[in-house]
Amino acid sequence: MNYRELQSKYTQVFDYISKSRIKDALDTLDFLCNHCKNRDYRLQLDGHVTTYINMLKYAFEYSDDPQKERVYLRLIRDIIALADDVKEEIIRNNNLLNYYNLKIIPESLAESTLSDISRTIEKLILQKESGKEDKDQSHTDLMYDNAEYRDNIRALFRIVWHSDKLKDTETALIKRISGSDALTWYDKCILVSSLTLSLLRHFDSDKIDLLFGFYESGQNQVWQRALVGLVLGLTYYDRRIEYYPEILQRLKALQGAPQIDKTIEIIIQQFVKARETEKITRKIQQEILPEMIRIKSKLEEKLDLENMLSMNPEEKNPEWEKVFKDAPDVYSKLEEFTNLQMEGADVFLGAFAMLKQFDFFNEVNNWFLPFYRENEYISASFKGISGGVDLQQFGEGIERSNFLCNSDKYSFCLNIRHMPDFQKSTVMELFNMELKAMNEMALDDELINTDARTKVIITQYFQDLYRFYKLHPLRAEFDDVFKLPVAIYETGFFKKWIDDVKVLKNIGEFFFEKNYYQDALLIFRQIVESSHSHELYEKIGYCYQQLGDLDKALEYYHKAELLDKNKLWLITRIAWCYRKKGEFELAVGYYLEAEKLEPENLQVQAYLGHIYMEMGEYEKALKYYFKVEYLQPANHKVYRPISWCSFMLGKFDNAFKYLEKALPHGAGKNDFMNLGHISWCRGDKQKAIENYILCLKASNMDTDWFSKVLYDDSHYLAVHGIKPIDIPLMIDYIRLSAAR
Repeated sequence: MNYRELQSKYTQVFDYISKSRIKDALDTLDFLCNHCKNRDYRLQLDGHVTTYINMLKYAFEYSDDPQKERVYLRLIRDIIALADDVKEEIIRNNNLLNYYNLKIIPESLAESTLSDISRTIEKLILQKESGKEDKDQSHTDLMYDNAEYRDNIRALFRIVWHSDKLKDTETALIKRISGSDALTWYDKCILVSSLTLSLLRHFDSDKIDLLFGFYESGQNQVWQRALVGLVLGLTYYDRRIEYYPEILQRLKALQGAPQIDKTIEIIIQQFVKARETEKITRKIQQEILPEMIRIKSKLEEKLDLENMLSMNPEEKNPEWEKVFKDAPDVYSKLEEFTNLQMEGADVFLGAFAMLKQFDFFNEVNNWFLPFYRENEYISASFKGISGGVDLQQFGEGIERSNFLCNSDKYSFCLNIRHMPDFQKSTVMELFNMELKAMNEMALDDELINTDARTKVIITQYFQDLYRFYKLHPLRAEFDDVFKLPVAIYETGFFKKWIDDVKVLKNIGEFFFEKNYYQDALLIFRQIVESSHSHELYEKIGYCYQQLGDLDKALEYYHKAELLDKNKLWLITRIAWCYRKKGEFELAVGYYLEAEKLEPENLQVQAYLGHIYMEMGEYEKALKYYFKVEYLQPANHKVYRPISWCSFMLGKFDNAFKYLEKALPHGAGKNDFMNLGHISWCRGDKQKAIENYILCLKASNMDTDWFSKVLYDDSHYLAVHGIKPIDIPLMIDYIRLSAAR
């Protein structure tokens, strides 16, 4: 069994459980146990099967068991836990993932290491709580300079990360740490990250409980990371959380807490940014754009109609209020540097990707180590620097800076260490000046808005996570959390945790502003009936328009129309949708309404011209195109539709004149094709041949395209006397002539 087959069967267990098909889940688990060497798991499965059979018998053959629901819930949890354990065992025994080699730590070594760690940390805690210090070693020295202590923290990270289920001793130690201020905030952050990675690798309700504990401790930098871990973990295991009432109780206890709603809103925004290119861009490129291109009219492409006035019928309503207009400036400053980074395609990710090769990153915990200037690696990086560089200012500045994540800050400093001495001073001096200016701006913003610092911490933590999942040498073997197939706002935990409609609307607005129309649509539809806002109806209609569902777009545009009839933006969007559906009479009616509101609006005039041309009413179309030319003489793109309408009306001289006027502004293959048509229809075969040859050459000798277009246009030519038999003859003549 390979890893893909294992994952498929493992997922199938949960699919069956979610559909209450317990027998099928047990049968699938039986198949997995046949590939597992640990016979204890087979015995556990046999016990679960017996329990389920007895439950069925009691339910339908004997008196009903009053504890049936409790037993059923316990059975589901046991089946899930066994599926987790069997999966891990199969991976380990068959070497399906290389990174599992890191897990092979002898049990005795793990226990002795944990014992050493416990003694060291207990000593720290007692020392801190009593207010006393060893006369030979201060508390600070022990924290910063003691190599054994640092090794213990790294070892604890590995033990927690690789634990499928935490032992009681491990759980007790971590609880002791989270409830004490003896350890530094950055060491606690390391433990939070180890819990998060461990939870995402193997479910354990105790890990969730510990993350809740770190969150509730309220320590800055720590609680934000703990909440990110909780959101990711609860999202990842959404289908099983309902079977753990103790987790649901913890969620309920925190519901409505002042900082929860706003912080989760921030987390969702940053998470969405991180997966933007992997989900939304792919959807746009592979699904939306091809469909939009498909429904474009051929005339539109031939005549470049949409670009005539640099019009954009898909432009968002400029009257819509920006939901984040009151956000602090730090948001925009951060976005400038982090948007692409959070997508996984930013300049910093590319710039620092090769700087993850330092030995520093061989320790997995260092990918998540918050930047602090006392770090031993940073001190080593600053050696050899002279010439008046303020190292204290530099260290404080880079620690405080918002525009690099922690991982990249370490990469930057470690890279300095490998520079020649004369370059170190220069680079740090220049960097110091930039840091000072940017940090002053960030500090001002944070004083204005207390949420700003939280947003920075969460943003940088997501960046650290993103780098680990995208750049770590063993990244292909991790389940990439940024590829979660479920939307966080659709999860059961989110619905139980967040009950503030305003937060939900803000998330929807965020999706909308970032062009995540499917996500925005799902949220807007949940809240629209309670608000009956014409703007919300417009936005829902716009989402459907962008997703290619014009019927639904019109449904919601018309709902908005009932609340506000005289909005030019709304009227023109309704008209545009009807035009795309080919319902030209309705489209004309709406565009005429728009014309009444703004008689000299060039876009409205142009679209009326487009519709009349598509309807074959060329005289009416010319009337509007000439008006556009009159009101905007410099607009050379109107020449093509004027030429085409003139051609269809048999006004060949006028058609030729206007199309020739368009050529200096960028002649294309369609222009030469149309010039050939005009020349042929007015009897100038030689000129027609010249232009057809230019057309074929402009198409890079694409004879298939040339032949198809000429055949497609044959009915236009027939109107002006060109016989059908002449079309294939002309095609072959042009092919032969162009090849000479």
